[in-house]
Amino acid sequence: MMELNEKLMSIILILCIFIGLLIVWNTILTVFVMNSKKNYNEFFSSGNKNLSELLQGIILEHRKVNARSANIEKALEEINKVLLGSYQKMFMIRYNPFKDTGGDQSFSLALLDLNNSGIVITSIQGREVNRVYAKTVEKGKSTYNLSAEEIEAISKAVIKK
Repeated sequence: MMELNEKLMSIILILCIFIGLLIVWNTILTVFVMNSKKNYNEFFSSGNKNLSELLQGIILEHRKVNARSANIEKALEEINKVLLGSYQKMFMIRYNPFKDTGGDQSFSLALLDLNNSGIVITSIQGREVNRVYAKTVEKGKSTYNLSAEEIEAISKAVIKK
C-alpha cells in the first residue's frame, strides 16, 4: 500500500509541476496577446478603417509624394539650365592707366559662366572723359585685343570655382 501512496504522490507532484508550467505558459500568452492588442489598437487608431482602406490611403499618399517629387525635379532642371547660362565667375581689377593723374578709378570686370564665356567690361577714367568698353569672351579667350588688366581679370575669373 505504501508503494501505491508513493506512486500516487509522484503522480500528484508531476501533475502539480505540469499545472504550474501551464499557469506560467498561460501568463506569457496573456501578456503577448495584450501587447498584440495594444499594437493593433495603435495601428488602427486613425479610425474604423479596415486594412484595405488603410493601404489605399497609403498608396494615394505615395502617389502624391511621387508627383510632388517629379515637379521638384523638373523645377530643379530648369534652375540648372538657368544657372549654366548665368555669370558665376567674376573678378574686378582696379588700376590707374595714367601715371600723372588721380587714383585707381579705372577698372576691368570679367563676368563669366561655367564655360568661361561671358564679357569683360573696362572703364577707363581720364581727366575729362570716361570710356567704357565691353568685349565678349568665349572659353576664356576673346577675339578682341585685350589690355593687360583685362587679361588678368579674365584669367583670375577663370580660376574661380
